[in-house]
Amino acid sequence: MPNDNYALSAKSQQTIAAWRRALPSKNVELLKPLLAEHATFHSPAVQSPIKGRDAAFLVLTAVAEVLDNMSYHRTFVGGPCEVALEFSGDVGKLHLTGVDLMRLDADGLVVEFEVIMRPLRALSALAEAVGSRIGPQLLQMKLKPDPG
Repeated sequence: MPNDNYALSAKSQQTIAAWRRALPSKNVELLKPLLAEHATFHSPAVQSPIKGRDAAFLVLTAVAEVLDNMSYHRTFVGGPCEVALEFSGDVGKLHLTGVDLMRLDADGLVVEFEVIMRPLRALSALAEAVGSRIGPQLLQMKLKPDPG
């Protein structure tokens, strides 16, 4: 029988604790040092991944500006460096729920995260509000050649 008892590494625990504080408080500056340089963000609103710390941070900053009453609820651990965080919040009068699926490296930095949200109407409102704030800037970042 496989060992299904998982615990986050100490560094991952520190990152997740800081992440859970940063977004609900809209203190997004706490997030940037938690992201690996080549972090990849999979948004529920766009087809292609958003690559790089700066681009992911840009999106997270806009989301924090738009999403009100954001709070984290349950945490699910898939291994020493894998976690899922259940959250909820409001976009205008629309309530949404979602999950952040995160993979961290040995240093506890977020190397990959994917966001899943529902309902579609709230996701669409969030995507429109975020896109209107950062769309052109994010497109320029995505078109920039990868130095690595």
